[in-house]
Amino acid sequence: MATSVDAEESRWPVLSGIWGEALGEFLGTMVLLLFGDGCVAGVLLFGIGWDKSPLWVNWMVIAMGWGLAVTLGVYVAGTLSGAHLNPAVTIGFAIRGKFPWSKVVPYWIAQVLGAFVAALLLWWVYQGAFMNFEHLNHVTRGVAGSNGLGIVEAKVFYTFKQPFVGMFGAFGDEVIGTALLVGLIFAIVDVRNSPPQANLAPFIIGFLVVAIGLSFGYNSGYAINPARDFGPRLLAFFAGFGKLALPGPDTYFWIPIIGPLLGGIIGAVVYDFTIHQALVARHVPPSGSGEEVGRSIREPDEHA
Repeated sequence: MATSVDAEESRWPVLSGIWGEALGEFLGTMVLLLFGDGCVAGVLLFGIGWDKSPLWVNWMVIAMGWGLAVTLGVYVAGTLSGAHLNPAVTIGFAIRGKFPWSKVVPYWIAQVLGAFVAALLLWWVYQGAFMNFEHLNHVTRGVAGSNGLGIVEAKVFYTFKQPFVGMFGAFGDEVIGTALLVGLIFAIVDVRNSPPQANLAPFIIGFLVVAIGLSFGYNSGYAINPARDFGPRLLAFFAGFGKLALPGPDTYFWIPIIGPLLGGIIGAVVYDFTIHQALVARHVPPSGSGEEVGRSIREPDEHA
């Protein structure tokens, strides 16, 4: 007997294909950035962070905020698009043959647009806080300044390396952090590897992001996501941050793009040729009734 859910008809049939998936990536990434950059704004702009509290307190707030942001973003888009929310994750799935290459660029565009729109909304909501920060600290927008507070303000939107970290070190930090992210996502969603059931995968992935932030976040701000960095960086460029955003100090902008993409490929290849191949060689059957769909695990539709 058909239920009301079965009988419901979409008002937008075009969303049944790639447009619907792109919409999921757009909205999921937007939610990710709204909560992620939103918590950074609270720490950096309101005096509760960079000049008031110990570093570990500030960083714990940011790391937990980003972890929760990822969890919520994955829940938004998990069933619709697989909730990649990250070009490095998308290319990782494509490299493993679990995602069609024809959808890679549309996903990337949707992810960057979602991040840009989230940054635009945050700029609108926190504009008064930005102006207050600049007034109290004598900061000229788009200028690092001798005290570096111009960079503190810009960190609400995008990442910087620490002054004592070289370009090669920052690049390596992004590669390793993203390789861990993508490789462990595959470990979490691999149906042969005892994946979390009952739709708990987004929580586990959120804790994974917290762990990466606490372990690999200090050197370069752990972008580990080209869209997460470039979308807000582009908004900041138009909002008056100028060369401090693009190309950034020491032409840094390419590091959070190329580093995570390379890390995503490495993480995918290493997982596929080690753990996954070992599971296949041992003839480990899929666990439970879970179905691998992007970054989430969901139960198959009983009405299908």
